[in-house]
Amino acid sequence: MSANALAVGDFLHAFGASAADAALIAEEVVKHNFSYGRLEQEARDAAILSVLRKLEDAAAAGEHRHCIWEMAWADAARRYDEAGGDLVALEPSFISATPYLRLSGDYAAPVDPRFESNYYRVLRAWLFRKYLRDARDVYEFGCGSGFTLAGLARLMPDCRLVGLDWAQPAVDLINRVADRHRLKLSARRFDFFHPDASMPLAPDAVAMTFAALEQIGSRFRDFADWLIERRPSLVINLEPIAEFYDPDKLFDQLALRYHHKRQYLAGYQPYLAELAKLGRIELILARRLGMGNLFHEGYSLLIWRPL
Repeated sequence: MSANALAVGDFLHAFGASAADAALIAEEVVKHNFSYGRLEQEARDAAILSVLRKLEDAAAAGEHRHCIWEMAWADAARRYDEAGGDLVALEPSFISATPYLRLSGDYAAPVDPRFESNYYRVLRAWLFRKYLRDARDVYEFGCGSGFTLAGLARLMPDCRLVGLDWAQPAVDLINRVADRHRLKLSARRFDFFHPDASMPLAPDAVAMTFAALEQIGSRFRDFADWLIERRPSLVINLEPIAEFYDPDKLFDQLALRYHHKRQYLAGYQPYLAELAKLGRIELILARRLGMGNLFHEGYSLLIWRPL
């Protein structure tokens, strides 16, 4: 198994960032071990078999799974309480859940089992410091346990943060976290499938989704149009994007089949591209980062703003 390690330059290349952005992530990168190995043939075959077996019983996402997420975030609240209110306990269990990863076009075996979690921390540091440095109000839709918002609250303590999720246990958890840690953070219910027509956004707000829109499949237009009507200053989507895969490559075809079996987000990136052509939005960044768990890549970036 060959040995490699991600350095600051590798992250900048993945993010499509310039060398001028190195200072935004260098401090975070050096905190973690980003060593990894490429798989030998036998291990790679075993990884592919794992993906094929997963395809047999992978459950479809969608509105029918509301009760599953209610239970998932209630369990996250229990872990948080058992950890004595440690914010690290808010990290969703699906991050760093597979022993092998998808990284830069092939499978990788990380030395540190928390490689994916730490990669996300570097990515989050870059996004927040580059795109949110002047933000006063930030809304995360489909925020789950509030893990991302808690990180943002520590980085930007004067920013007003709002977490929105369709699962009431997630809302209750975030409000408890905010009270306990005295964060400028609040939460309320929000349903992607039925956006609240009476809900406003603060002027010049930033809207974000992180692995949340994936759950609504092709039913994204109501939410996208709802956002455009409220004219946030910026929208950041970190989501699996099916259109970024190359179906003629086995490595991508496997992820694409998993994406379709789960009925994840479909058509959203072409929809935004069409809106950009029509002059309704500015599409600032549309980038595949080449990072994900064994089954698919949940870290692709779409950054845009209404015009």
